[in-house]
Amino acid sequence: MPNNELGDFQTPDELATACLRVLSLPREARVLEPTCGHGSFLKAAATLSPRSERLGIEIQEAHALQAATWGRVRVGNIFHMSLADDLNWQSGSELFVIGNPPWVTSAELNRMDSSNLPRKENFKGAKGLDAVLGSANFDVCEYIIMKVLSELQGQPFTLGMLCKTQVARNVMEYAASAKWPVRASAIYRIDAKKWFDAGVDACWFTVVIKTDSTRSYVTAVHDDVFNPGMAPTSRFGVVDGLMVSDVDRYTAVREADGRCPYEWRSGLKHDASSVFELVASPAPMTQKGVELDVESDYLFPLLKSTDVFRGRHRDLSKWVIVPQRSFGEETSSLKHRAPKMWSYLTANAELLDGRKSSIYRNRPRFSVFGHGDYTYAPYKVAVSGLHKTPIFRLVAPIDGKPVVLDDTCYFLPFDDATEALVVAAALNSPECVGLIESLVFWDSKRPLTKKLLARIDLDRLPFDRSDVLKAAADNAELLGLPFDYIHAEDVVERFNRTRELVNTLF
Repeated sequence: MPNNELGDFQTPDELATACLRVLSLPREARVLEPTCGHGSFLKAAATLSPRSERLGIEIQEAHALQAATWGRVRVGNIFHMSLADDLNWQSGSELFVIGNPPWVTSAELNRMDSSNLPRKENFKGAKGLDAVLGSANFDVCEYIIMKVLSELQGQPFTLGMLCKTQVARNVMEYAASAKWPVRASAIYRIDAKKWFDAGVDACWFTVVIKTDSTRSYVTAVHDDVFNPGMAPTSRFGVVDGLMVSDVDRYTAVREADGRCPYEWRSGLKHDASSVFELVASPAPMTQKGVELDVESDYLFPLLKSTDVFRGRHRDLSKWVIVPQRSFGEETSSLKHRAPKMWSYLTANAELLDGRKSSIYRNRPRFSVFGHGDYTYAPYKVAVSGLHKTPIFRLVAPIDGKPVVLDDTCYFLPFDDATEALVVAAALNSPECVGLIESLVFWDSKRPLTKKLLARIDLDRLPFDRSDVLKAAADNAELLGLPFDYIHAEDVVERFNRTRELVNTLF
């Protein structure tokens, strides 16, 4: 288990040894273990390469004393050191920087009043919310790996770090933008639950820095650090300046990685489901089982990501209260326009006024957000942002009302049923699924994002025209929706014309 204040996980000897076997340490290596803790990696290096020069950095004196059994250990804070200038090496052998930095965020350390935080600085050279240390939260492990790569990039060396897989991806994406001299990189998956009782996707992350070689920002993915000789199962990395999850699969569909001709929208967010969400029985009923009599103009059928994913998009199971037509619209007139709704909301004022998100600060009372005119479009092509299979559903009105989606969903709004049906069929085509699966990282908390969906260029997606038209017509029949076949052909033809124009130009 981790030390709560410092966020460290001590590495079991068996795992540390397996990780170092991947690197094939030479006999005369220099080995640096930042945040070395008890010195697990120094110990493994001493076993595998007894003649290596081993140096550790550790902030806790008790840990440093224990780690000193396996090498020289400097007591100090890595955040306050220059790795290129402050370390005294006795040899000039090949350098390996290895270890297991803290798997914790700065926000978690702040909550614990930890002193183990780096100085505030814009480490990535980014602006605003994208600055890794200028934001309210950043990953300490990611910061340490970035610090190592940034400060030591002027010399050849190999990095090997245990980290969350997401951290490895972030590092490689930034390395490409910063043009760091990365010759090769790989991840070897580990069972974080087994070794650290941590429910995250984690890996042994290796990076080879060579200042005089061709740069590569594509990372090989190996399934098991204990079986490093197995061929990689896939490769992720930066292609043409964009991060993709499967480089080889992406090559076949990269033409359609561009800009979606439609604007993707997020669903409604309110942070008070016990008030705003009502059970449909079919009359609206509170979650405590009290039937509610309120003005129907502010009630809409509600679907969540699981409803969309599971195909429950035609069923009325929930109502949601939407007290504003758009975000920021005044609500005080509800007292007169919808007195029963106003009475219900004021009866729950303590909970609604106490919502913690800053989005509600200085906004009209009982505000919700993530909505606008697009929320009330009769037809929506929707997808769950949380599930690990991309399934796009055509959502039509229920009980004569447009359906509202919650903020775990993304959707395209349409006024025309036929166009919506064609777009849904194109998004569900094998070609589109292939593109998505070459871009998405399914281990992310929210795999499908608005940013990723916006990259699906339907104008350049090489789907089969007849298959899409048939799927659209079949879906129309299933949903009982009008379908204009001539208009559907025109929509498909519009995509084809754009694709042909682009191919002619380029």
